[in-house]
Amino acid sequence: MMEHSAGAVIYRKHPDGQLEYLIVQSIVNRNWGFPKGHLENNETPQKAAQREVLEEVGLRPEFDFNFSAETSYSLTKNKSKHVIYFLAKYVDGQEVVTQEEEILANKWVNLDEAAAYLTEHDKLKILTEAQNYIEK
Repeated sequence: MMEHSAGAVIYRKHPDGQLEYLIVQSIVNRNWGFPKGHLENNETPQKAAQREVLEEVGLRPEFDFNFSAETSYSLTKNKSKHVIYFLAKYVDGQEVVTQEEEILANKWVNLDEAAAYLTEHDKLKILTEAQNYIEK
């Protein structure tokens, strides 16, 4: 069985040009990653990503659906997950408000710092692709 999820790599740029990304820690397995969640009903991945970002971190960033990165991995012997991530630019003045039932913690990290947190499911590779896309 394949589960389908969508999420976003949310970024902001400092005045000095440094890029930072919002990562969240799951209550369920303590893993760090990006805000994401299951597609509901007949939702498109784009709509699901927007909804999940709002639900999990309380943000309405500017989405760039021209960028997407996908990964698949197995959860159990009979269950796999396919996730598509889009890019989203943080909008100044909005506050990160995490969903207490699902998110344990959140932090802004640069690409180097992210390596210590994004240790599985191609998350660091996805972040690197996102940064290359932003910088080009």
